[in-house]
Amino acid sequence: MMEGRPDADSKKLAGQFDEWLRGETLVGRMLANLRTGRLPDALDAAVNGSGGKPAGALAEVWNTWERGTEPPLAVAEGLRDGGLAEFLVGVGDVARAGE
Repeated sequence: MMEGRPDADSKKLAGQFDEWLRGETLVGRMLANLRTGRLPDALDAAVNGSGGKPAGALAEVWNTWERGTEPPLAVAEGLRDGGLAEFLVGVGDVARAGE
């Protein structure tokens, strides 16, 4: 991680994802917000830590966006169907337990 950069805020990421789920944000904006909110870092940390298969599957969906091999809506739906909202809640729970 770069020094001085805050960790991903799972609560904020979940809120940004939820805005898209409610139809309040366009899919491209939501994906951009997740990227700048450091979702890729959170997924990588979970894959390399105790996140297991769900984190790996979400990371693979995310990487299709990063590589440009899937359109934004397909990626967003894959994240939704893969349980991104639940993952973010779980990441937040782990972070709070460590405080």
